[in-house]
Amino acid sequence: MQVTAPSGRQDEASPPEASSYRAGAVTRRWTGLRRAASGWGWNHLSVALLAIMVVVVIATFSDYGVTWDEDVHNWYGVFVLDYYLSFFKDVRSLHWLNLYNYGAAFDATAALLNRISPFGIYETRHLLNGLIGVLGVAGCWKLGRSLAGPRAGFIAAVLLLATPNWYGQMFNNPKDIPFAVAMVWSIYYMVRIIPQLPRPPLSLVVKLGVASGLALGVRSGGLLMFCYLGLILLCFAAWRATEEGDLRRFFADGFAGLWRVLLPSILVAYPVMLLFWPWAQEAPIENPLRSLLFFSHEIFPYRTLFAGKYFPASDLPWEYLPTFIVLALPELVLALAVAAPVIGVAVLRRVPGPALRDWALRHFLLGFTIVFPVVYAIAIKAVLFDGMRHFIFVLPLIAVVAAIAADHLLDLMQGFAYRRAVYGALAVYGAGHLAIMGMLHPNEYVYYNGFVGGVEGAQGLFKLDYWANSYAEAVDGLTEYLETQEGINFSEREFTVAVCGPPISADYFFPKNFVFATDRDKADFFIAFTKDDCNKSLPGKEVYRVERMGALLSVVLDRRDWVAAQARPPAVTAGLAKPTPKSP
Repeated sequence: MQVTAPSGRQDEASPPEASSYRAGAVTRRWTGLRRAASGWGWNHLSVALLAIMVVVVIATFSDYGVTWDEDVHNWYGVFVLDYYLSFFKDVRSLHWLNLYNYGAAFDATAALLNRISPFGIYETRHLLNGLIGVLGVAGCWKLGRSLAGPRAGFIAAVLLLATPNWYGQMFNNPKDIPFAVAMVWSIYYMVRIIPQLPRPPLSLVVKLGVASGLALGVRSGGLLMFCYLGLILLCFAAWRATEEGDLRRFFADGFAGLWRVLLPSILVAYPVMLLFWPWAQEAPIENPLRSLLFFSHEIFPYRTLFAGKYFPASDLPWEYLPTFIVLALPELVLALAVAAPVIGVAVLRRVPGPALRDWALRHFLLGFTIVFPVVYAIAIKAVLFDGMRHFIFVLPLIAVVAAIAADHLLDLMQGFAYRRAVYGALAVYGAGHLAIMGMLHPNEYVYYNGFVGGVEGAQGLFKLDYWANSYAEAVDGLTEYLETQEGINFSEREFTVAVCGPPISADYFFPKNFVFATDRDKADFFIAFTKDDCNKSLPGKEVYRVERMGALLSVVLDRRDWVAAQARPPAVTAGLAKPTPKSP
């Protein structure tokens, strides 16, 4: 029975249906609040993770060696800085080796910092490089959060940091890491723009332009960003025209995307690129395209190791690059990335109709930016070496794909009876993987996953320390060896040391009484990595080995006995020589 209130309105008593509806509304509101609180917590965890990583970078940046490329890149940055300080009169940067094909966004910034830094030249570069690497982790977090929420963003950041090929190179890789950072931020802003097409806010377009310009300011491969953007704009226009059954919508949205997104982003990106690239300033269209062609078919007249055999870098098996990418990923990241397409198809079926277009375009962009560069490199038989180093820019994107898969699997795990056992197994795996990274430090980048038996299993099959990062430790080992052998006389003696490969990787760490020897045959000591069996190229007594987890990275050979034997005159037999008997 309904009771009428004095005011003429019905009493608050309600039929069961209304009560149930209000209970459901309260439940939905409570669930929404829980999700918001959870998102707030994941976001704060992500920020805390980034802050911790900044501290770790500051604490460990001096542990890393000088890589093969760092010397020439350091000078390139100095020359670009001098180009501006001389008001464009100093043009050495326009002809410096082949580095004029690169932008100098990182190198010039490092050269500028080195004018005020209290640290050494390369220590300053490593600190800057490491902080930029953390900025890439932040971009990975943002991208993951934009696609699948705060928890996925946090997982993406963790997975990228747990990828040794990223973490180990983010301190002293002056090309590939800065380029990858700019790329992941560019893709993040593209993902942000898609739901607001065909007329997104100008602020997002400007941010996309700046990020793309910085990618171009490191490597001309940043031109891919505009190809990706153009493809997404075409797909959006075609989708809308199909939805409405009106071809005019395709042209209307296409032109809107061209004038409001693509062209403005290019107009922002190109000045940013030119600011850091003196050679591109001479021919803003032609020279970046020349550079792109140069990198697609870069001349590298050497062999490269793959699966235990040496191949010309210009004629590699098609599986070279995919194999290195697979083996460079931690096992968990690889498994999640492989499962992601299946999970994506399952999720796609549950996406509501109004959200389907944006969801599909955003996830298509993520997948395409991973697959296309790899397939394209295989198709054109691009010159490749040093494993997957030139494709490090796909690692943050793979981490995001894996994180999205992990996020959905965690939702499915809520009703799983043995989920605690699964979480425990994941914790054990994570602790073991972190222990591996710790044992590899500061040579994390030589990591190979368990599918090839780790770094020990990869030894002899694939490259390990191809950049001579371990030479800093080798020099320390040689110094300790001689201090023990020579005692108080060590500093008064002079020793000649030859190096296989990049001299700066060892020479930068020499004490004052070490002299670099250009003629390795006459050097007292020889420092060599295992690349191309260089450690076996000269005889000598091994006095120090840089090893990680059963794999040899580099050696120090004492060659003083061999050098002395070569310098010693041949022995002369005492007495007169016997006459040679005459033939009959």
